[in-house]
Amino acid sequence: MARALGVLVTGLVLLVLFGVGAVLLEDRGADLEARGTRVEGVVLAVQGGGRSAWTADVRYRADGQVREEQVALGDSGPTTRPGDRVTVIYDPADPGNVALWGTHNDPGWASAIMAVLAVGTVAGLTAGPVLLYRAVRDRRRAT
Repeated sequence: MARALGVLVTGLVLLVLFGVGAVLLEDRGADLEARGTRVEGVVLAVQGGGRSAWTADVRYRADGQVREEQVALGDSGPTTRPGDRVTVIYDPADPGNVALWGTHNDPGWASAIMAVLAVGTVAGLTAGPVLLYRAVRDRRRAT
């Protein structure tokens, strides 16, 4: 029974961590959009596909300097092509922290962590009750 409870509690903990991660990622994007500086930029290259998330290299001007950074485009495919004009949002305190306006910009590592948390949550919340039911049933049969 302890194993079943452990699996169930693990699923619940992972669910909480998933929720916290979702809120933090949403706040990160909303914070950058709210206080970031918007400038025009150009897409230099688009990479990804297959097993990796899509990214784009963009060039933009921040604080009088031309900068080039890589931004996440998400897993659904490229939304831009090389040469496209885009709106770049950058953090004035950290001009290398950039996003593209209207694009899902979570970093790949964050998406990977959220996927692991989601799978773990589903596994724990599915297997936990089943294991708990079996443990209770087996205990009742033994008495």
